Amino acid sequence: MFQRIKVLMIFFLVLSCQSTDIYFDIKSQSIVSCNDRILKRLIIECDSLNPNNSDCVFDLSLKDKKTKDSRIEINEIVKLYRVKKKDTIFYPNNCYKITFIGSGDDGYTELKIWFDSYGKVYKTNKSNCN
Repeated sequence: MFQRIKVLMIFFLVLSCQSTDIYFDIKSQSIVSCNDRILKRLIIECDSLNPNNSDCVFDLSLKDKKTKDSRIEINEIVKLYRVKKKDTIFYPNNCYKITFIGSGDDGYTELKIWFDSYGKVYKTNKSNCN
């Protein structure tokens, strides 16, 4: 009897722990959750030597709690998330670290993206879930 309870507890524990993995899809210019989790909270940090934006960290949460998006286009972030700064978050010719914070004990995952001179992401350290 105890063995069955132990197996059931392990089973439910595995089901309740979802991965917080994300990647960047360069073709669609989107941050994507690997297991369709809603991207409720993101931290975006500049990783640049540009003096105009060298001190920028944004801790963003979704404006609308009913949003079901597990894929967020990079140019939609200001519209979908609470942003304190009025101007843009991303600047051309810069690198950014994006951290997705899961809920509870899910943890977090990070990715980096690099923008070209036209303001498009041309490179990432994670282009898929693998």
